[in-house]
Amino acid sequence: MSWSIDPVNLEARDVRRTAVLYADTLGMAGSSWSFPARRDYLPGDPGKLALLGDGRDGHSGLHLIAADESFARRNGLEHNASIGGHVAFQVADLDAVIARLRRAGLCHSVTGEFAIPGLRHVYVEDPSGNQIEINGSL
Repeated sequence: MSWSIDPVNLEARDVRRTAVLYADTLGMAGSSWSFPARRDYLPGDPGKLALLGDGRDGHSGLHLIAADESFARRNGLEHNASIGGHVAFQVADLDAVIARLRRAGLCHSVTGEFAIPGLRHVYVEDPSGNQIEINGSL
């Protein structure tokens, strides 16, 4: 199965100050977010969400997000993608990954187009409690 890391999402206590550190100290450029048409859950406030893009598209790179305790409940998910940070993997066949998660009996949260235009997402925890996101095309 081919995969790539896309993106890395970090929880930030102060999104703006954290973004400034990455931009000013590490030289990463801030980017505009490309939102899907339905984005009820995503905070549009720059104090709650920042993207430091890698120039590949409107979502790749580093995401900084303020923790939102009610995120999972409001969106009908088992996993809260705004708390603790996570790495995302892009795969060619998301349905095959979902089938393997089900066969393994692992708790996971599946979304439709949710955070990134044209992609579906699955959230799951590894055995060490690290949250991961797996993305695939619609």
